[in-house]
Amino acid sequence: MGENKLLEQALQDKLHTAEKRLSLLRFVLIAFNSLIYLLFLPHENMVWLAYGVIIVANLYSLFSLVFEPYKKFPFLSSIHFTTISDSTLIVLWIMATGFMDSPFYIIWYVSLIAVAYRYTVKETGVSTVAYVACYLLIYLIDTENSTPTGVLLTRLGYLPLAGMLGMYFSTEISEQIDGKIRIIKGEQALKDAHDTLEKKVEQRTKELSIINKDLTDSLSYAERIQSAILPTSKDLMMLFKDSFVIHLPRDIVSGDFYWTFQHEQLTFVAVVDCTGHGVPGALMSMIGNNLLERTVVEKRIHDPAEILRRIDKDLAELVKNRSDRSTINDGMDISICCIDREANVLRFGGAQGYAIVVRNGQVMELQSSKFSIGGMLSGPEKPFITIETSFEDADTLYMFTDGYQDQFGGPVGKKFYRKNLMALLSDISHRPMASQRSEILGTFKTWKGDEMQMDDVTVVGIRL
Repeated sequence: MGENKLLEQALQDKLHTAEKRLSLLRFVLIAFNSLIYLLFLPHENMVWLAYGVIIVANLYSLFSLVFEPYKKFPFLSSIHFTTISDSTLIVLWIMATGFMDSPFYIIWYVSLIAVAYRYTVKETGVSTVAYVACYLLIYLIDTENSTPTGVLLTRLGYLPLAGMLGMYFSTEISEQIDGKIRIIKGEQALKDAHDTLEKKVEQRTKELSIINKDLTDSLSYAERIQSAILPTSKDLMMLFKDSFVIHLPRDIVSGDFYWTFQHEQLTFVAVVDCTGHGVPGALMSMIGNNLLERTVVEKRIHDPAEILRRIDKDLAELVKNRSDRSTINDGMDISICCIDREANVLRFGGAQGYAIVVRNGQVMELQSSKFSIGGMLSGPEKPFITIETSFEDADTLYMFTDGYQDQFGGPVGKKFYRKNLMALLSDISHRPMASQRSEILGTFKTWKGDEMQMDDVTVVGIRL
């Protein structure tokens, strides 16, 4: 049952409770007056009328008290029925017990107080006028009337006073009831507002769920496109049998990517960290992949430093005509290696990229330029250089982005830091590459724990 129905039911119950009490009062009053007449007053004129009123009034009051007919027939508790039935019984009773000399004129006041207790000021005023008219009618038809005018006026004057007294008590009770009703309505209004808000939240949640699903589906499709364009771990293993790749996008699609190319005895491997992550990073990764393809594959530029300079120049050309100058900060960090297997020579160029070679547990860090590709500065001011070093068969090359070392976690929520990553790589460099991959990945997940992944993570390991 709704709150409005409950409120209506509560008010109806209060009305029925009042009617029950008035029925009890009516029954007691009629029974009391009947006993007084039968036991103590002389039975002179119109005895038959008195007995008839006693029988009808007692039966009516007893029936109302026991069977509560006003619940089934609401008109029985209306002001019209109450005024007509009560005034008719009172008039007949007073006529049967002595007209103006009847001692039961006090019933007028009791009845009017009861009326005022139940109904409004307007309805009480109508009943008062009706009772005054009925009392004047008895006065006029009483042929043996000896009631002084002052007594008549006094009795008539007490009728509105009785109505006012009833209205006073009624007003006090009504104000209390109205106060409770206002509280109930206020609570109902709050509940309605809460229910409305809950429905709106539920609707918004459904809408957001649909939007989130659409977005997730779009990102998943974009991830498939990105994976199709970029090389896979199998592509890397075709070039280097003993190798591994760890690639953990933060937001399905990634701003990190790795790139490979084989030309005669030269094998190129690049690890790139584009500005941002998610969709913006993924779009920049497509640009980076295209620039590498155009520079190394199409233009046959094989020197790492020259590759970096050309990519930096081409990226500057792409963004220089944009009206939104904030986009000029878009760029990428690159580590690129050219491995000459015939000469056992490794050539490295880095634009804030990271690469190390581990030999017998000893770490050799390949120094990278402090400048990124793109950004505010472009041109010859960026001193990209090529580092050349020889390698042995047991050496291991590691290239990685800063996502691993910048991840928060551990016992106190600190960064992992690059020195710890290089120490980890040094410790496990003698293991098979598959075992190394599991150890690096497990260490990252343990360190991250319940923390959010901060950035895309890429680590490439190659046994030279």
